[in-house]
Order: sequence, then C-alpha cells, then structure tokens
Amino acid sequence: MVRKIVSLLTVCLLAAALFCGCWGKDDSSSSSAQATPTPTTPSSGSLGADSMMPDGSGTTVPGNSSSGSSSVMPDESMRPDSGMDNNSASVRPTANWGTMLVNAENPLPGDFSVKTRSIEKYPDRSFDERAAADLEAMLNAAAGDGCPLYLVSTYRSVARQKALYERKVNFYLSKNYEPELAKEQAAKWVAAPGTSEHNLGLAADIVSAKWYNTHDDLTEEFEDTPEFEWLMAHCVEYGFVLRYPSDKTGTTGIGYEPWHYRYVGRDAAAYMKAHNLCLEELHAEQLAAG
Repeated sequence: MVRKIVSLLTVCLLAAALFCGCWGKDDSSSSSAQATPTPTTPSSGSLGADSMMPDGSGTTVPGNSSSGSSSVMPDESMRPDSGMDNNSASVRPTANWGTMLVNAENPLPGDFSVKTRSIEKYPDRSFDERAAADLEAMLNAAAGDGCPLYLVSTYRSVARQKALYERKVNFYLSKNYEPELAKEQAAKWVAAPGTSEHNLGLAADIVSAKWYNTHDDLTEEFEDTPEFEWLMAHCVEYGFVLRYPSDKTGTTGIGYEPWHYRYVGRDAAAYMKAHNLCLEELHAEQLAAG
C-alpha cells in the first residue's frame, strides 16, 4: 500500500514539474531582453570640449568631443564630402570657374574680376564668395579634429601682386642685376601680376596655428606636421587640392609648396586625387576632350 502511495506521489510530482516548465518559459522574457539603444546624433549646436580655433574661441565641428566616442558622427553640414557621389573620382569634370588655370603661360585676362567675401575669424582675408563657405568648413573641421590651422594668405588683387613683384625686382636691381635678369629672379619668388593663383581668389596658403606662431616663413618642413597630414587626408572633401606637390614640379613649374591649397570643387578634387593629377594635367585632359 505504501509503495502504491509513493508511486502515485512520484507521478504527481513529475506531472507538476512538467506543467511548470512548459508554461514558465518565455523566449522574450523581460528578465533577459534589453532594449536596443538608439544612437544619439549631435545637434548642429553641440561642441567638442577639446577643440579650439587659433584665436582660442573654442569653435569646433559638432561631434568631436573629448570622449572619443566612435558612434557620434560629425554634423553633415560641416562635412561637404556628404554631397559627393561615388562617380566623382571616375568622371572627368568639365572646365568651369573652379578649375580655371592660372600660371605664367596662362595669365588672367585683363578684364578679370571676382566677387570675394571675408572669411570667418579672418576679417582681413577674402576668398571667392562661391567657395568661401567650403574654406570655412575645412578650417572648422580641422580645428574640431584637434588640428587647428592658420590662414596665412588668400585673395590678392592684381595691383597688390604688382607691388610685391616690383619690390622684388627692385631688390635684385639694387644688387646690380641686369633688368631682365632681375625680373627673372623675382619671378622665382613672386609671381608676376596676373599669373598668381592668389589673384584668382581660389588659392589659400595654410599652415598650422602653432607653425605660424613659431616660424618666420613658409617652408617645406610644414609637411612634417599633423596638420599637414590632416589636410592631405581631408582637403579633397572640401574641394581643395595641394596645388604644387613635390612630384609635379616639372609640370607646374613651381617648387614644392605644402602650404598652398587650391579650390577646384569637390568633384574635380576627387578626380585629381584618384588619378594623381595636378591642375595643369587636368587642364590638358579637358582641352583634349574638347
């Protein structure tokens, strides 16, 4: 009798365990499921704490905080590359105002004029108003990434260029150079009026803020700075190219200038970088294509 009672109790216990196990399991149990966090995107007014412009204003690109979080993306309004399509590097851009070639063989026409405006934080520096916003965005982005830059020189009028050139010619004349030789020597240092990209309003001499405070001149050593590395990695995103690279001196006729950047537009910049072209080479391709 006892054995029957024990057997009956055992059967009941097994049935109860089976019942609880089936109804107690839930594949979406609230005790283990976690809500998927929604990535936060910074607003256009958010500022990084560890970034500042050369004047110490603290202006920076949104999304570059000292926390170093990789999930936070920069504000697209400050990253012009967001407007480039995937074909930019493969399709040759047509000739336009941005790719206008200016050098000793291609001087500006006598009636050339350009509308410029001052650059943010540089009231005495002006740039072609069609490209000024991209220049400002590049400077802000560099500062936001911890590589504050300094805008040394931008647009120069032909009249100003003429004064600089003539001053250099007079310097050589004072050293008893013959007039033609004095002009030839001067042109090695200062472009003749109408042949400088600065007269076009699309060229900018840029170094680091630290470099500007510790150097008296623009030299090739600037290439050894983090700021130069940043420019080489990102300037194309803003429509700029290194105008006089070290491997193109035979084509440009100008020595290596790691501080001289030319605005050509984002599509042209992407194409030139992808095909390792200087502006003279792009110009030649455009002429050949008709």
